[in-house]
Amino acid sequence: MVLVFLYGLGMAGPVTADSNFSLIDTAKDVIPNLKSQEAIYFDGRLTFSVVEKLAYSPDGHYLAIMYSQSLGQTNIVIWDVLADRKQSQIHCSFDYGLTFHNDVLWDHTGKVISFGIKRQWDAVTGSALPDNPVVGRSARLNETGSKLVTIMGAVGEPSYLYIYDTSDWSVQKIYADGLAVESVAWTRGDKIMVGVMGTRNTINKIIDGRVLAPFDAGIRLLDPTGRDSTRAIWYPAIHDNIPGHAPWRQAVDIELLATNFHFNQVALGGGQIISGDTMAVLTYFSSADIASNKVEPGSGGLAFSLDGKYMFVKAIAWFDNRSPVINSVIDTRSGKKVSEFGGGDRGLAISPDGRHVAIGNVHSVRILDF
Repeated sequence: MVLVFLYGLGMAGPVTADSNFSLIDTAKDVIPNLKSQEAIYFDGRLTFSVVEKLAYSPDGHYLAIMYSQSLGQTNIVIWDVLADRKQSQIHCSFDYGLTFHNDVLWDHTGKVISFGIKRQWDAVTGSALPDNPVVGRSARLNETGSKLVTIMGAVGEPSYLYIYDTSDWSVQKIYADGLAVESVAWTRGDKIMVGVMGTRNTINKIIDGRVLAPFDAGIRLLDPTGRDSTRAIWYPAIHDNIPGHAPWRQAVDIELLATNFHFNQVALGGGQIISGDTMAVLTYFSSADIASNKVEPGSGGLAFSLDGKYMFVKAIAWFDNRSPVINSVIDTRSGKKVSEFGGGDRGLAISPDGRHVAIGNVHSVRILDF
């Protein structure tokens, strides 16, 4: 069951600390003032509904709220943003979208919702639609929604990229040179960025002009048309001095979290942004920052503003962190944190018009109006 309590969109004034959500401006003309708040509450007393992921439809009419109600189930509420009411509810009898790699995806019409692979639903009615033929994992749509890419192959094994035309589901397959693709993201111009590791097929062999050692990690930029050659950045493994651990470990987080199509950037796990043009890396949180704050930035959700100038980073605390989690607004041009906000747990989405930010807050969703 979903219980809904709404705070009118016309409410004036900033959000106060009593609402468990605040935004602190640290620079002039950086973030518009918050003027109103709306909240969608889930009944946690009986069903223990926990919000996991959020996604606006392409036209901003609907907000998909994916939540877990119990083990072995996935549920999605389609919320009509314009009418302030529940439009439909989707139920899946197993954990279809709970893994970190599965995003809630809307098709370009705003009528079909899926996790990219196989099962899909009518967003307006909530009814199941015939499965699509997509296979693999980590499905991601390009900027226009005309193409969808997945990673095919077992984790840690040599991978393929499957690129689907969403109009007819025809597929192009690209072999990843024997590497294991751990993550994938589109860049502007329909190129593809991948985070990769070595496999038994590639260790001690020359890859991208260097001999690949165990635990080396790389970011590669691929052109599916083959017109441009592959570009890559590799991070050599580093010594691990922790007793009982392997002597070497991966140097960086190569999880690709979200794309800023406006400035052609990709958010990289571990507090970095990488350029889809130059492959230059911008660090906004150092490993020391992450360790001292005991949070995993971006694990709770990450999204870019409509104009691409800012990135909203939702953090999740480490198990031994009892301090309030502080989330960040990052200037994508400088890498500096310009604002911060508290509250929320998992799930973050920005409306297509850039006027609203939706944040999951365990048993509710908070929608902020700039």
